[in-house]
Amino acid sequence: MSGADDTNGSVAGELARGLGLTLTSTVPARSTESWRAQGPGQDLLLRRYLDLSEVGQSELGRNVAWQAELREVAAGEGWPTARPHGDPIAHAGSWWTLEQFLPGRHRPVPAATQARILTAWHATAFPLERLGPRPGAFDTLAVLVDADVPALLGTCSDAEDRSWLLRRFDQASAIADAVDWTASRRVLVHGDLVGRNLLWDGERLTGVIDLELATVDRRVTEMTTSWRCRYDDLALAVHRLDPFTDHEWRMLLVDWWALLLTLSAFHLRRGRQPDRWELDGLRRETELSRLLERGEFPATP
Repeated sequence: MSGADDTNGSVAGELARGLGLTLTSTVPARSTESWRAQGPGQDLLLRRYLDLSEVGQSELGRNVAWQAELREVAAGEGWPTARPHGDPIAHAGSWWTLEQFLPGRHRPVPAATQARILTAWHATAFPLERLGPRPGAFDTLAVLVDADVPALLGTCSDAEDRSWLLRRFDQASAIADAVDWTASRRVLVHGDLVGRNLLWDGERLTGVIDLELATVDRRVTEMTTSWRCRYDDLALAVHRLDPFTDHEWRMLLVDWWALLLTLSAFHLRRGRQPDRWELDGLRRETELSRLLERGEFPATP
């Protein structure tokens, strides 16, 4: 395939040859560089992990090992996740894994179907205490109690962006004071269980991929990145299957703003401006978000 010869001459290609494999193509991924790898009777995926959270190679190695264990656990529970093929590998200053290559294609997923998958994932009896939170996962709510954050957000160079950062910080802090944070049960959070991370063969689900954001946390944490103040139909479809309490609806809005504020502060602390993903997300409003801002909640089905 296109680029295969160049790839096999790279560091990834050298590692693959040492493992008795040949790389055949690159595979799109969010936080890794990934290649399809083949050997005698093997169809695998080789991943090189990127330290996007800047936690350092030691912490990243613990993160990668946690993800590999999670994929094995989820596959054991009947989910089509890619079983690891051996332990994570330290090579050329990076962490790598080999895993099962999952067949299937992406396709549009209606909100009702996605909601059924989400609620089934959260209902699975994963060993939460054994897994624990993913190493290096952000505590996004910490941004709301950090006394240095308002001044840090005030260093954003654009006046309008700066105004939105401070406005959402004040709103999130005020709403958070009225939240009972124990009112949302702990689950295994996938972190991005949306259509692009599902593979299908016709109507059969053949792959649940991209577990880089997975962790053990409140179930509302899952909805934060699935809803993204954009997909009201998905949030309401989940609510019909597994209703949210009023406290969980409050959490949804607070968690969304806190996530964006955390990422913005992450960049500002390093002398960089926040990305448009965060800044535009803080401005975005939907019918549901406006309802939650007013302290009103969808009816319980």
